[in-house]
Amino acid sequence: MKPKIAYPHFFTFVLPVRIGGILLIGSILLPSSCGKKDKVGPAPAISSFTPAGGINGTTVTISGANFGAGIADNMVTFNGAKATVLSASSTILSVKVPLGAGIGKIAVKVSNKTDSSGNDFQYLAVVTTLAGDTIPDFLDATGTAARFNDPVGLVVDAAGNILVADAGNHRIRKITPNGVVTTLAGTGTPGKKDGAGTIAEFKKPVGIAVDGSGNILVAERDNNMIRKITLTGEVNVFAGTTGGFKDDQGTAARFFGPFGIATDAAGNMYIGDCYNNRIRKITPSGMVSTLAGSGDADFQDGAGGSAKFNRPLGMAVDASGNVYVADYLNSRIRKITAAGVVSTLAGDGTPGHRDGAGAQAQFIAPEGIAVDAKGNLYVADTGTGLVRKITPAGVVSTLAGSAQGINGDGDADKIRFDYPFGIAVNAAGVVFVGCESGVIRKIQ
Repeated sequence: MKPKIAYPHFFTFVLPVRIGGILLIGSILLPSSCGKKDKVGPAPAISSFTPAGGINGTTVTISGANFGAGIADNMVTFNGAKATVLSASSTILSVKVPLGAGIGKIAVKVSNKTDSSGNDFQYLAVVTTLAGDTIPDFLDATGTAARFNDPVGLVVDAAGNILVADAGNHRIRKITPNGVVTTLAGTGTPGKKDGAGTIAEFKKPVGIAVDGSGNILVAERDNNMIRKITLTGEVNVFAGTTGGFKDDQGTAARFFGPFGIATDAAGNMYIGDCYNNRIRKITPSGMVSTLAGSGDADFQDGAGGSAKFNRPLGMAVDASGNVYVADYLNSRIRKITAAGVVSTLAGDGTPGHRDGAGAQAQFIAPEGIAVDAKGNLYVADTGTGLVRKITPAGVVSTLAGSAQGINGDGDADKIRFDYPFGIAVNAAGVVFVGCESGVIRKIQ
């Protein structure tokens, strides 16, 4: 018996053939692709791109070889952010810069093969004025018709409104996404009075945060208190009494110049207790403890009470529960793990302006700090008049600003901020900055 022969790469077609009126049935063997790998072309190669930088929505032309002939055949990213491909050929791609691209490489991926540009694309943001008119004063109105006086603290709520601790006006203000400004709480008279909305009194509210339930939390520097504004607008003291230092429950605790405030996913609050040179923690039930800091005005990394700060101001908390501190007089950005271990994320302690990784960077008196959904930090570098960005790896770049001062809206690298201190970022990555002149700027 003859062995059967397998033809793994062929298959049989049965074909009818008519010859001279007679229908014949026969079969033929044809090659099959079964068992063979699909043919993959050479990797894409980027030779250049133009322009070298631009804002969100800028059209960039990428030149090279081995690109996909169709739009859907190419995936293009700017520093990891996915771009929109407008047109494609094997040698030219036309793409639109995505929002929040940042400074970094352009990458083209075709059939699971990727090439990156040799040079960084220089992402430029656009700065506009959301509200305020550079005259420190008080006025509820829309856009540049409104007025603020030292908008020190900023936060974005779940609806996209910007809440402002308007320190010089002793009020809490609200700005809608389209720039309508109203007063949520405070009479404008410096004082210490609980009550509903504009019946309440504050004295130098400088830090502001929102918890998971939508309650507004305010750090009052001059009253040495943490106040809470409920969803119904009622203002009450949540923690603190007179100035000093004491870990305790609620109003039995003491702070000395509480400044920055941030919350984590569990509802805990973290306070930059400025003149105590400590980072304090408040549980949702109001128990106050010290997370880190010895109380000495100095610099030292370490665990808990062995660490040292010098006027800790701005606070931010990322999705993993890490706490970030704008260490004002140390000109550094510090990181505290949930266990209380303090390290320096960026800054060498020498006041100056220098971008770079970690300790290569320099700041001058950083005051405000915020974190986005990707873990990037945004710093109001008050002494330089710049807004800085720090990646999760600690790489510092200048997002916006050229020098101290005031000028009109425009490209981020040409704008001047006058002593930026409040800073916040929304879910889309848009950054808001409060300046000493009373202007709230928007970086997009």
